[in-house]
Amino acid sequence: MLPRLLASLLLLLFAYSAPAQTVNVTGQVLNAQTHEPVPFAILGVRGKAIGTAADEQGRYLLRLPPDLRDTLIVSCVGFEPRLVPPAQVIAGQRVFQLTPQQQVLKGVTIQSRKVKPGKLGRSADKADVRWMGGSSGKTTVDDEWGWEIGALLTPERRSYLEELHVYFTDNKYELLRFRLNLYTVKDNRPDQLLSTQDVQLICPPTRQGWLKLDLRPYNIELDAQPVAATLQWLQSEKKDPEDKYFSIPVVRQKQPGMVERENGHAAWTIHNLLPSLYFTVLTEIKK
Repeated sequence: MLPRLLASLLLLLFAYSAPAQTVNVTGQVLNAQTHEPVPFAILGVRGKAIGTAADEQGRYLLRLPPDLRDTLIVSCVGFEPRLVPPAQVIAGQRVFQLTPQQQVLKGVTIQSRKVKPGKLGRSADKADVRWMGGSSGKTTVDDEWGWEIGALLTPERRSYLEELHVYFTDNKYELLRFRLNLYTVKDNRPDQLLSTQDVQLICPPTRQGWLKLDLRPYNIELDAQPVAATLQWLQSEKKDPEDKYFSIPVVRQKQPGMVERENGHAAWTIHNLLPSLYFTVLTEIKK
């Protein structure tokens, strides 16, 4: 389980589970039509903290229990998810092919609509709590790739995303790569994936403070409905395995505001917190 750090002054809270016996499974995820690699595909078991993300070449290292009885899910934005029965994994299947989804291109035209600039999310960088990702003392964190953290947001009216902003209080990595995922919301939890494009945020070496990503090329439009916006950890590089972590400031609040899960197919956890993550938007003005 990925350790998390909540720091309120000197308060440290770690979520830790003792290592269990696992079997290392390696292979590759390919595009079923082109047979090319599917970069940063997500592999995991629904509802469980078992999973990882593939690398740029679609290659993965997956740590599974020796008595696997669950269906493996292989997925990536823009592709149809694939369900792999445990018998196929036990029998030695290691290369998985994903079929691209049919994309309906939709342009966003706002010139004829009256809009106003605004922000969606928490734009303050100060907080009494830091939420940490990382595993000091381990030689690898690839079994933690796929972890997601995000915020529950509700646009006041139809909005067009211009930029994503996220604040890093700490960052000990030479490279951090995340994927922006957008979901519908049901019972304060992310439900159906809205994202159809692979939008990635890359954090420069040991970069701290606000990090910005231009979203205008993606033409992302949100209706006036609750949405969950998450960052999914895809990749990290660190020379010193004993000192590797990053953290995002979060603030306590009375209502649910932050969501997270251990990998791309695990169960969601809801917190009465809100991370320093926001969008600059153009919001339609009511006629």
